[in-house]
Amino acid sequence: MKRYRFLLFDADYTLLDFDKDMFHAFQATYEACFGSQRPYSPQLLEQYEVCNNRWWEKLERGECTKSQLYVGRFQDFLQETGLTGQPEEINRLYFENLAQGGALLPGALELVRDLSGAYQLYIVTNGNAVSQMSRLERSGLLPYVQDVFVSEDAGAAKPDVRYFDYAFSRIPGFEKERALLIGDSLTSDMLGAQNAGIDSMWYCPQALRYYPEWEEEAKKLSITYQVGSFAAIRGMLL
Repeated sequence: MKRYRFLLFDADYTLLDFDKDMFHAFQATYEACFGSQRPYSPQLLEQYEVCNNRWWEKLERGECTKSQLYVGRFQDFLQETGLTGQPEEINRLYFENLAQGGALLPGALELVRDLSGAYQLYIVTNGNAVSQMSRLERSGLLPYVQDVFVSEDAGAAKPDVRYFDYAFSRIPGFEKERALLIGDSLTSDMLGAQNAGIDSMWYCPQALRYYPEWEEEAKKLSITYQVGSFAAIRGMLL
């Protein structure tokens, strides 16, 4: 295996348990904004996720701005559920609640801690700067990473090469040929690494089981490594 110096980790679904944080944030936001209109149900969360994912896919394709995403997902949610509210205020409260998260995937902290002794670690993440930094701080990961690059600060999001130019320019002594991006997303992480000209490691513990069509999508990309567990990452890098 190539000798790497810089490991660039995605955050959500790679290290952080976004589903857990998002569930608590959405439920708290829903109760505050819509509790008097309709009792909360899991189906409402599913509907929000459809709206949210639709807008994130638009962002990754360069079809909307981050501000449009934040408001648009709740505009769609209101329209599709018949609930009433102000999308901007709902989004503000949602981010306040999301910032109280920081749940980790099992084994993530130990992996990052151990890798930090042999590599320079960075986190590369799309999202709201305040909520992402708060979650990362609460997770306990920050003592083991050199820096965090959030798309909102960069003015561009993965897989846009401008995001990576922003991050690379802020890493002392950075060398593309000695960098490896580790993430779960084909459309933001793996495509982003390809666009940026660095090696990639696709972390997909459940992806091919639940989304077998992703295997064909993965073949269209220049993915350097594919792993299904933290143990596999540890075995390859330590």
